[in-house]
Amino acid sequence: MSETNIFAVVLAGGRGKRFWPAGRHSRPKQLLAITTERTMLEETLSRCSGLAPPAQILIVTNSAQAEAVRKLCPDMGEGQVLVEPAMRNTAAAIGLAALHVRRADPDGIMVILAADHAIEPRERFLATFRAAARRAGEADTILVIGIPPTGPATGYGYIEAGEATTEIDGYTVHRVSRFKEKPDAATAHALLEQSSTFWNSGTFVGRAATLVAAFEEHLPDHARILGEIDACLAKGDPPPAELYEAFENVPFDVGIVEKAQNVEVIPADFEWDDVGSWLALGRIHRADQEGNVVRGKHAGIDTHNCIVVGDADHLVTTVGLEDMIVIHTPDATLICPRDRAEDVRRLVDRLGELGLDDYL
Repeated sequence: MSETNIFAVVLAGGRGKRFWPAGRHSRPKQLLAITTERTMLEETLSRCSGLAPPAQILIVTNSAQAEAVRKLCPDMGEGQVLVEPAMRNTAAAIGLAALHVRRADPDGIMVILAADHAIEPRERFLATFRAAARRAGEADTILVIGIPPTGPATGYGYIEAGEATTEIDGYTVHRVSRFKEKPDAATAHALLEQSSTFWNSGTFVGRAATLVAAFEEHLPDHARILGEIDACLAKGDPPPAELYEAFENVPFDVGIVEKAQNVEVIPADFEWDDVGSWLALGRIHRADQEGNVVRGKHAGIDTHNCIVVGDADHLVTTVGLEDMIVIHTPDATLICPRDRAEDVRRLVDRLGELGLDDYL
């Protein structure tokens, strides 16, 4: 499989709720330097550079973040940053990208990636997705990248693999038997006992024509709107906001992948983290001798197993803290127990209810 007809599509939207107060509506986590000194979007684009030609790397973002994305990626052409006039979830974003890829290359293969995942090492990432692209080029199939589970996580969707369909470059491809969304603890433990179970990474590979056909079959209302958008693109016009707002808010997984019969799973041959909350820093970065993960400047007494993030020129000090998250930014500070990291999203919703929109 040559890379000449591979298009890397990077989904870079979101609202920045989970990483508040560093993350905001105009600065979600992919625009933050969480895993390295570079932003997560920059890390993802660097990873993609060996997968598709530079001109065939597309970013799908929204109008609130488009300026920041363009500023961060000045070498990308205007047509490579696709701007959604409204946030309508991943089905709409992927459908929009599929139209652009199909126009550029009717046989174009889309490798659909999130801008905010941590993946290492790059060489194994490339090998996995090249194998998936090869399979997509030879069969009318949608591939999902499955992550071998490391524990009974309840925050991920699960994929149960069926019979093997082929082997490509040492990777065994399986037909998907069933998807299981975010199971309870008992079900997650039971799923782990099956050798053919994977976490759903939310990353996909398929020909643009295959994906457009899947919209027509499983999301006909999306397909109708996409047809109208395609007519706009044919005239060189961006999709009107009111047309885009007519999309139902549906994830690609739910609207397409969990319904289609031509879905296969290929196991990931790399380390993966979806960086879903501030807790991810504890998995990605090395802790000090007190068990603390620090990004910025910190001094503490009797402080253990905490995550502390601040600016390089601002000293955060703590006394007697255990298992806490402390995030300092110039205009807002978060303090919460580690085991309530998921409640940061609820806190952001609360700020909206209180009319504190300047902090969103």
